[in-house]
Amino acid sequence: MRRPDVRGYGVIGLCLVVVAVVGVVVVRAVGGNGSVTLLANWSGGDETLFRQQVIQPFEAEEHIHVLYQGSSAESQVLDADAEAGAPPDIAVLPGPGELADYASKGQLAPLDSLIDGKDFNAPWARKVDGPPGQGAHYYWLPIKTDLKSAVWYPKGMTAGQRTAAAAAPGSWCLGMVSGATSGWPATDWIEDILLQQAGPAVYQQWAGGRLRWTDARVARAWRTWGDMVGAGQAAYVRPAVTRPYDVVSRTAAGGGAACTLEHQSSFIRADAGWANSADPKRSDADFVHSADLIPGSDSAQDAWEVSGDLAAMLHDTPQARKLISYLARPEVQQKWSLSQSAFSADRAVRTSAYGADPVSLAAARTLDSPGTVRCYDASDAMPAVMRDAFELAALRYLAEPASLEHQLTILDGVRKRRTMVWLPKVCGSGTG
Repeated sequence: MRRPDVRGYGVIGLCLVVVAVVGVVVVRAVGGNGSVTLLANWSGGDETLFRQQVIQPFEAEEHIHVLYQGSSAESQVLDADAEAGAPPDIAVLPGPGELADYASKGQLAPLDSLIDGKDFNAPWARKVDGPPGQGAHYYWLPIKTDLKSAVWYPKGMTAGQRTAAAAAPGSWCLGMVSGATSGWPATDWIEDILLQQAGPAVYQQWAGGRLRWTDARVARAWRTWGDMVGAGQAAYVRPAVTRPYDVVSRTAAGGGAACTLEHQSSFIRADAGWANSADPKRSDADFVHSADLIPGSDSAQDAWEVSGDLAAMLHDTPQARKLISYLARPEVQQKWSLSQSAFSADRAVRTSAYGADPVSLAAARTLDSPGTVRCYDASDAMPAVMRDAFELAALRYLAEPASLEHQLTILDGVRKRRTMVWLPKVCGSGTG
């Protein structure tokens, strides 16, 4: 390699100066008004989308740099950071129960001056109690929502075929693996069955910690699920506990697969197993209300389980306030929801925003209908300790259904702990 002469060194030096100047200009342009730290569960392709769809436009508009951290174990990361006294400025979590606990300890800043709960459908935005003596406030902002209580099936499958398939455990596409949160597909099942069999009032009592886990109605929901999916039978259990939840529907693609039904949140319609190969924005699956296929359901009610991603502010800084306000904009809610094959709880986002796909429109109308009773995912609404114990117990029951009484007794012992914060209400219709 030939050594550069003096002129070469001069050119190199000039280039370094130019790079340094450009770098300073870029930093000042993006972060001239400071920075904000943000923790959420989006990583990989979802993180790329979030940066493109939300972070970069925000930085360009406000000149505030967003220091983003994505983790599939965000609850554990946030807990450790909060314990160490160094939490992020903003965290996005799916669990209002977990956030209510942070609020009760004074670790969340109220958002009352930044959002109006009446702008959102129930039950996503509700006031909860803060520290003693400080009253109730809005402590989180819903930025994405999903419809649960849905069973997905290949288009063209008749009602009779669905009913027959629902009675055969091998027809259900079942996957329990989800990293640090493995087991939540099982809790989704049990929660939904209780909602459809016993109704919103009983579901409300249970999700709020006021109903024993050993109650006959709760035990019935577990047994119904076990019968439907073949709990205790190795042919069904072994694949379920070893497969990631987000790949099982791919076995149903194209018809003729071993499983044809999937009990899952509305985001699954865009998964590779159900998405239309020619037009990924359209789905090759359709859905029915789970009550149509769950034995013992009360067909007279119109109750749906729902979920969401909730943004909370742990440090009340001007930069954090700017980002919360930005995330609350209807156009930002719409843009981010669409990129995630999800929906917005913001009433200003019309159902027509979700395009011409009839499946997406049907889900959007259900989520937005004033008469629909929407109940937040119970395990997400429960305290984190209760949620984690529920997920573990559900996996154990799936493998050994004879252990049900023991599992429910353990869960009721967890429920009775005095230190946990429970949400007073998780179901509702209309707004607020």
